[in-house]
Amino acid sequence: MDTNPIVCKTGVYPYTWIEQSQAADLCQNMYNSEKYTSDLINSYAWDTAIVFIQECSGDTEYSRQKRLQTTIAKCGESSNGTNKDVKCNIYDMAGCVREWTTETDTTDNDNCVSRGGAYFADFYYTGYRYTASNSYNSGSIAARPTLYF
Repeated sequence: MDTNPIVCKTGVYPYTWIEQSQAADLCQNMYNSEKYTSDLINSYAWDTAIVFIQECSGDTEYSRQKRLQTTIAKCGESSNGTNKDVKCNIYDMAGCVREWTTETDTTDNDNCVSRGGAYFADFYYTGYRYTASNSYNSGSIAARPTLYF
């Protein structure tokens, strides 16, 4: 439901069935103060998080990590009993759902980019870029807010 607030914490299902514009709006309005703001994650922040995880954890192949779950799971939890997708206190970039970003397709501005792995297919991986219409929504795509100080 587009009237629900977006949250980002362990134990909550990802906010799926959301179009990119809805995801951006919810993330931008998640927090707002003079000291910090929130936004939908951009691809630069996504890639920077992957580099941080690889350096922090020593898992130099994390950018290629694929399908760690078999069904959608709550953030920071697992559908198969072992959550290997918690690295350096960052959750679920590889194996839960793809996530919208602020990036648009360079050849078609009506197409937006989602990033990350997905529980339903092992060809998606942490660093994967997938383009789709900005009005596309499904149960396998969500949003990740970013906080700026």
